[in-house]
Amino acid sequence: MTDKTAKPATRLAGVTSFGIDDSDYIAPPPREVREKAKAGGELLGFQSDKPTQSPKPEAPVASKKRPRQPSQYPDHYNLRLRDGDRERLDEYAYRHRLAKGEVFGIMLDLLEAEERRKAADDK
Repeated sequence: MTDKTAKPATRLAGVTSFGIDDSDYIAPPPREVREKAKAGGELLGFQSDKPTQSPKPEAPVASKKRPRQPSQYPDHYNLRLRDGDRERLDEYAYRHRLAKGEVFGIMLDLLEAEERRKAADDK
């Protein structure tokens, strides 16, 4: 039987053991040696995936995205139309090769002109 009260030996993180016991453990090199090897690798063109801690903060890198352009049509308007009216509007815009927003503006202009005409007739 085994003694269950004894704790198992803790494994060292990142160390691969090739034997049954831990006698084949190889200690990692000191920090100075690792930093020197890293600097030598960077001189050869190898870049680390992990960010390095620099003593001075670097300037923020400007985004390569295009600046957002202001919308040509800043307002959005939803209309509830009957099927026939919707088809008429679409057909008129297609027939005259106009955008539906332009057709809507023409309709408003015509309505206002008609309203002014009626107001002039009533006087």
